[in-house]
Amino acid sequence: MKKNILMACFMSLALTACQEDYSLNVDFSLPTALDSPSSITLDVTSAIPVTLSWTGGGAADGGVVLYEVLFDKADGDFSEPLSVMKSNQGAQPSLSITHAMINTIARKAGIRPEETGTIKWTVNASKGGVVKRTELVSSIAVTRGEGIDNIPQELFLYGNATENSGQGGLAFRMVSEGVFQIYTTFSAGNISFKSSTNADAFSFYVSDSGKLKEGDETTEAPEVGGVARITVDFNSLKMTVDEIQPVVRCIWGASYEDIAQLQYVGNGKFVGEGDIIFLDPSRPESNPPSWLGWIEERYYFIAVVNGAEMCWGRGDDVSAERPVGGEPDSFYSLYEYSWSQWDHLWKMSGSLDNKHATITIDTNKNGLMMHTFTNVVPIS
Repeated sequence: MKKNILMACFMSLALTACQEDYSLNVDFSLPTALDSPSSITLDVTSAIPVTLSWTGGGAADGGVVLYEVLFDKADGDFSEPLSVMKSNQGAQPSLSITHAMINTIARKAGIRPEETGTIKWTVNASKGGVVKRTELVSSIAVTRGEGIDNIPQELFLYGNATENSGQGGLAFRMVSEGVFQIYTTFSAGNISFKSSTNADAFSFYVSDSGKLKEGDETTEAPEVGGVARITVDFNSLKMTVDEIQPVVRCIWGASYEDIAQLQYVGNGKFVGEGDIIFLDPSRPESNPPSWLGWIEERYYFIAVVNGAEMCWGRGDDVSAERPVGGEPDSFYSLYEYSWSQWDHLWKMSGSLDNKHATITIDTNKNGLMMHTFTNVVPIS
């Protein structure tokens, strides 16, 4: 009996100690001063960031406080901010922001190109899910340079140098606000961009100085040996061109061997066929590496971009699960990285083992760059 009582007392003390040791202290104070330039003349092509910073405040226990910066127009109250950005590394008392980003905020605030207006910013701080906003507000007088006000929500490629010889607009994919991208091929001739396929569309071109402008003029098509990846950025007023080799490899991550070679077929698509046999030490015909001790079904794509091999892989790094069906399109979205053997792989569905399939990369499907497996049949 005494033993049981002692044990109960011990457990009660232990629980009390645990509660004291692991209680979450969410006590923190807010910044006491904000610092930023009083005025900025924007150059959207500049790579030098503007720094916003703050001092004072912090966690009572010396722990980490997270910060985010809110932007609004001069007469706004931050209830519907123009933009919200995490601070540097999420917890640093500063934010480095590009001229192009400020230009986007200024445009949302109603400041027109080559005019001056005011935007303001403040800081939210949080710890353990508790969010507080400082009462401090800092204002910046922003002078915009030349630019384009009517930023389109869609963009289409026109011109006699396009894949369809100008017989209709080829759709870009919106990568982010004001940034559009298309994979295509060109012949000699000219190109231009339009905000829609309607007669009242806004038209854009790239001037001799390399800046994106509004107007009905045209731009000479870039000379690219393979597939061109055209990126049009209305925030920085730039067009960039990357050369993609017309063959993209789908490979096993473990062996670097081809599953299929995908050829560019036009309209932003790479298509190839291959036999899919998971790498399996018990099946010599799968050609497993000598060190492999398990079944391996992870894969990604290798594209040659501007002469260098790049990984076209999964956005959230290594996939820990096989797809079972019903995954959203975003599961199969492709993102570009420097190649690292065990990063950014997908696992294949178990139903694809010992199958022949058509593998397609569509660089603009439902607003995504994604891949699919179709025409799946048993290997004969």
